[in-house]
Amino acid sequence: MIILRRDFFRVMREGLERMVGDQSAPFLSYLASGVGVHEGSIFRDSVQTEGEQARVELENLVHTAFEDTNLGWGKIRVSNLNFNKGTADITIANCFEALENGTSEHPNCMFTSGFLAGLFAEVFDKTVQANELKCTSTGATACEFRIVPSDTEGQADKPSAEGEAKSPAAPSAEQSPAGTKTPPATPPPKAETPPSPVATSGKPTKEDQDLDRKPGAATTAQRPEQAEIDAGVERAARIAKRKQGFWEKHLKKHQD
Repeated sequence: MIILRRDFFRVMREGLERMVGDQSAPFLSYLASGVGVHEGSIFRDSVQTEGEQARVELENLVHTAFEDTNLGWGKIRVSNLNFNKGTADITIANCFEALENGTSEHPNCMFTSGFLAGLFAEVFDKTVQANELKCTSTGATACEFRIVPSDTEGQADKPSAEGEAKSPAAPSAEQSPAGTKTPPATPPPKAETPPSPVATSGKPTKEDQDLDRKPGAATTAQRPEQAEIDAGVERAARIAKRKQGFWEKHLKKHQD
């Protein structure tokens, strides 16, 4: 973990404003959504159950991670989580970003909004967005965010006409951000049996006899490794697909 000063985000935002002008806010939000997606994926991967029990564990993780720890975001309260609708309410008192941004006419916690959207996208397994309803910068007592399904969810999550499964799958070159192809899951090469030492008597060696008695020992040892590879590829594909959904959302806003 890297600890940064609170004004780091303000300095970064000011630098982006000089570089890209009014596009700095959505750009910062997009970057933050990627951070949130990775954080949310840790929540998902730590849950080993399925169905309703998995939702209960995820909700407990969200409350514990945000409400019972002090990570510098401010005093956070999460309420009204609805996994079916993909909605939630978040209140942050003393939000670090609002305190650094100073006074404003409109809510402007762009990094926090993007982070929350990315995190809850993984928690809900839906493409969502975080709308900041109130902000300390405008004089409110706390920053309030509403998590709702994104209008681009259909593009990011629905199966394609070719029968793409709704569960995360390895994206194609068009789906992966910045044209990066996700490598396919390839099984590790099978371990070759080393040649047996030459015996002067011509009889089978002890190693040969052991291999004859355990013909499946080599492949059995590789199964856990293959499972880990498959899980890693699935996770990387899911994250890449989720990030692509956020990119399409921000790109659509820019075009509109």
